[in-house]
Amino acid sequence: MWPFATVRPKATLPVGNRPLISLMAERLAAAGFRQVLAVVDEHGGPIRAALVDTGVEVLTERSTGSAEALLAAWLRYPDATAVVVPADALVSMADLEAMREAAQAAEAEATVLIAPMGPEDPNRWIGVEAAGESLTEVVGHPREASWRWSGVCALAPGFRRFVEANPGLLENVPVGGMPAPEADLSSSVALALEKGVPVRALRSQRGFVDLDKPWHILEANRLYAGECFEGVEGVSVAGGATVSDAAEVEGRLIVAEGATVGPRVRIRGDVYVGPGAVVDNGAILQGTVLVGAGARVSDYCQVSQAVVGAKCVVGHGAEFTGVLFTGTYLYHYCEIYGVLGAAVDIGAASVCGTLRFDDGDRTHRVAGAWERPATGANASYLGDYTRTGVNAILMPGVKVGAYSCIGPGVVLYDDVPDRSLVLVKQELERRSWGPEKYGW
Repeated sequence: MWPFATVRPKATLPVGNRPLISLMAERLAAAGFRQVLAVVDEHGGPIRAALVDTGVEVLTERSTGSAEALLAAWLRYPDATAVVVPADALVSMADLEAMREAAQAAEAEATVLIAPMGPEDPNRWIGVEAAGESLTEVVGHPREASWRWSGVCALAPGFRRFVEANPGLLENVPVGGMPAPEADLSSSVALALEKGVPVRALRSQRGFVDLDKPWHILEANRLYAGECFEGVEGVSVAGGATVSDAAEVEGRLIVAEGATVGPRVRIRGDVYVGPGAVVDNGAILQGTVLVGAGARVSDYCQVSQAVVGAKCVVGHGAEFTGVLFTGTYLYHYCEIYGVLGAAVDIGAASVCGTLRFDDGDRTHRVAGAWERPATGANASYLGDYTRTGVNAILMPGVKVGAYSCIGPGVVLYDDVPDRSLVLVKQELERRSWGPEKYGW
């Protein structure tokens, strides 16, 4: 998840301007789960902060994977049927409700939510196969697979014997596969299948995103933003909010309390304006756009298919598509596509290139392996607390580490590590000049 994992754990990455784990805690409560327990390691401070006032119990436990984390939870509640949800996954309400129903029905010792494999290579994930409602195989990083392991499981207390017997790695891999030494629940489910225990497969109905790599932030926010307008029609304006008669609105619009949509604003799509936010003075919003609390989007900027974080500013003539974390500034004719971390400051006329000369997609290096993402390959990814100078140009797919600065006039082709300053080395030639040389 670099450059975003430098500052925060994946579970606290923003989805719809909320830490993901906070959003999932809310969804679990709405889906009818009465007792929710988060198992974190000794570095779980940001997760604890995200879960304040959610009613979630937090347990600190060192573990090498989800199997050991589950055992720690089962020590607290030994007789409970456990529904396990990875903290860094966006799971739909429909799927969570289906998992609760499966746990209550107790028709199988184990029920596993499986997700469509999607456009990325199967060998990027743990794959599964199913026949009807029965899971038939779990295989690590297969060359081919119809479905992928989501990590969302409903496990009866009797299944604990397979969790305790977890081998510490997924032994079912293709020839040449190299399983990581991790006590993941997929190994326990594979062991149960090997022993002939039936495992129910529940197919995801509404979308699932595992936040594993930077472009998954784009995927998760797009999925969430689309869900925000289900059942909404026309324009909805909360108390204390205002929408100017001189604003042009074509689409669905939700304006939260204290927010303002001012004159000359043009909306072409589905837009949510958060509490106290201001959309004003000729701003153009297209597609599905979420504007966070206290943000300002104004002065003839253009925002398309985007989530704008709380307290962000998108100002004069700026163009943006993607996801902004909290407190980021885009000013004066910049053009940005991608994911920008917290408090990023984009200098005037900074540009992120999105189209290569060969019309192809950027290949990224992630955890030592080369990968070409199905979406977001040519987006730019700027870590928290970075900034650019005026006229900086980031070529397609560039990633900039946290706490870094890209100086004015830099044309950046390669990724930049955390805590880096990149400046242009300029050579000037000076000569005498005047009317005796030119024009007379």
